[in-house]
Amino acid sequence: MAAVLNGTIGVLTRTAFDQGATPASVAFWKCFGAFVLVSAYCVCRPEYRTLTVRLAPRWPQFACLAFLGIFCLYFFETKAFSRASIPLVSFLTYAAGGATVVLAGRYLGERLTRRKIVAFAAMVAGVGVMSFSETDVSGTASGIGLALAGGCGYALFIFFSKWFRAGAGPSQLVWLFGFGSVFLLMPLIQEGFTAPDGMQWATLGVLVLLPTFGGFYFTTRAVERGQASKVQIIETSDPLFATAFGFFLLGDGLTYAGALGAACIAIGLLTAVWQPTKTAARG
Repeated sequence: MAAVLNGTIGVLTRTAFDQGATPASVAFWKCFGAFVLVSAYCVCRPEYRTLTVRLAPRWPQFACLAFLGIFCLYFFETKAFSRASIPLVSFLTYAAGGATVVLAGRYLGERLTRRKIVAFAAMVAGVGVMSFSETDVSGTASGIGLALAGGCGYALFIFFSKWFRAGAGPSQLVWLFGFGSVFLLMPLIQEGFTAPDGMQWATLGVLVLLPTFGGFYFTTRAVERGQASKVQIIETSDPLFATAFGFFLLGDGLTYAGALGAACIAIGLLTAVWQPTKTAARG
């Protein structure tokens, strides 16, 4: 579900840009909107209100997670788009997710199985084929570094969410979105603080509900209940769903190379989620 919801980011962000919004404005307002939404929900629910207060002593952990998972991804990735082509940035961002797989195997005791390696390799190869089949694949050294920083930030967010045992739920999201909004406010002020206008509010509203609130909610739930490495591998399938949304909502075409890349991602996703059935032993 996190990968599906995150797949809407491209279509919705492109729509916001067409409506006149800037990258810094989109990043801040969708995060701040999610903070307001989840805070209002927790205020209305006594059990979540109490838990939110109880999490206060852990604010350094949530500040760290918000910096890695929200600020690094949104800010560095946006800056990278100004110094490298979109296909190159997209590929490097997802390829950097391999850091989660390695760290989880080293420090969380998660086995680096052959299936995980095959699944992640197939997905990264698929993302690479889809990205580099596009024209104008270029970028400066700083653009490449920024794209890797954004991808590594999100990879470390998944790893440390498991390491800190941050948990999942509305109360945790209040702290994540709160610190994320503070971090993202700085670039917006530097750019020149602006508020959304007209139809930008509607687009940002959907961004708040689907990829921001929904994406982080399901990601933290998945990390809480499963392996960090497996969560990272499955979320690498994001471009597959982004392509599907682009096709159905914007009419974006798909080249033969793009279709091959999408097939590789689908194979990797099925490999990651497939569970072998255990046959009963015969007496």
